[in-house]
Amino acid sequence: MRRIGTVLICLTLAACQRSPKEVADKVLGDFGLRERPEGYVSGTEKVMVELEKVGASEIKRLNAEQSKSNVKFQSDGLRGMYYKEVKIYESYYPLDASSARRDSSGERGFHGYVEFTYRIYQSERRPTRTEALAESATIPTDETGREVYRYVFDGGGVWNGGRGQRIRR
Repeated sequence: MRRIGTVLICLTLAACQRSPKEVADKVLGDFGLRERPEGYVSGTEKVMVELEKVGASEIKRLNAEQSKSNVKFQSDGLRGMYYKEVKIYESYYPLDASSARRDSSGERGFHGYVEFTYRIYQSERRPTRTEALAESATIPTDETGREVYRYVFDGGGVWNGGRGQRIRR
């Protein structure tokens, strides 16, 4: 019985490694009311660093998805021609990171936002749909755009590897 009491006291002391002043300083620092201790990195700062890796990875995935392009038809009176159209993502910009609400497991996480810019490319016009599908879309158009995607991060600021959700911003 004495050993159990000793173990419980040791566990309690190990769990309380911070003084009440240290806890108060951390909370006030998190809310911006007091200067943060040296070397402190917030969760949103960790997410902003991770967003660079997310953007690099996701631009490859988005372009791979776009390789399954659309074949379109262009009519010029009585005849028409088929061509392939592809959206190619050219660059990405980490935008923002914010704290997310608690999920079903009770854990808090973060959302990170990345903006991707794209340009529409087309292939040469072909008389049949099959020939147009075999062509590669290499002719750039003037049509460009931007899309923003939201990514989910866990409480430690680590990306879960999931696909982003396209949002309007």
